[in-house]
Amino acid sequence: MSTDFKYFPRMFDEVIEEVRKEYDSIYPLFEYGTYLELIEKCTIKDNNQQSKYPLVWLVWDQNENQQKWIEPYIYTISPRVFICSLAERDNNTEERYTAPLESVLYPIFEILLSELSYHPNIVLGSDFAYPVNDHPFWLNNTEGNFDHLSAIEIKFENLQMFKN
Repeated sequence: MSTDFKYFPRMFDEVIEEVRKEYDSIYPLFEYGTYLELIEKCTIKDNNQQSKYPLVWLVWDQNENQQKWIEPYIYTISPRVFICSLAERDNNTEERYTAPLESVLYPIFEILLSELSYHPNIVLGSDFAYPVNDHPFWLNNTEGNFDHLSAIEIKFENLQMFKN
């Protein structure tokens, strides 16, 4: 396994920095880790929910992010990303699609997709695809253990990476 593979989260962070420059009305945070770490991050622990979101989370688990080598200096990976934002607890599905899905999450995603194509080590080749799942009531439960969130889940399939 190449040692360059471990640097993808840093490259993704560079992309998020460019997103922040383009979309200055919100400041998306970026973190990465396993899906279970994301769940832990979204658990209500204190009253700082406003400072945790919007959150772009790169699911970075060795089992999920296997690289496929095309040539000695080019490989593909297919990482999963969640973009999460606070939602009003009592909003129905239609209200959650209006805010935050349409007003916060999708604008971040659209800029993220655009900025991915500008990174010097990332190529969105002909096999690139990005299935998106909307989660208007993501992690909401009756016990109230989680922040009240909406999210979109993106699977960036076949990102071509150039090894430096």
